[in-house]
Amino acid sequence: MRTNTAPLKTARWAEVRAMVAHRASFRCECCNVFLGMTGQADHVIPRRDIGLLGIGVFDPSNLQYLCTSCHSEKSNRERWHGHEKKPPKPHNRSNVPGRDAFLAATGIPAT
Repeated sequence: MRTNTAPLKTARWAEVRAMVAHRASFRCECCNVFLGMTGQADHVIPRRDIGLLGIGVFDPSNLQYLCTSCHSEKSNRERWHGHEKKPPKPHNRSNVPGRDAFLAATGIPAT
């Protein structure tokens, strides 16, 4: 489910983003690389969850300034949190005529 991006395309968002960048001294708050105004203001608590907690989209206390790389890593962790790798599917054995005789002749146990 995608969140609404409309609030992030307003003059108010531009002001909040600039304030967050200034607060972070124009550096990524994760890896400390200097970004100028090319960084991204990221919601610490994801936007899909802030409504449940009563936090506003423009609340600067829920924003951090990140480089593109750190922002992507964080977003991917959030996106895939709780998803585990599924165990591999068992191999389906064929019912080819003579399979059991072949396995018995080679000494391989039939499964």
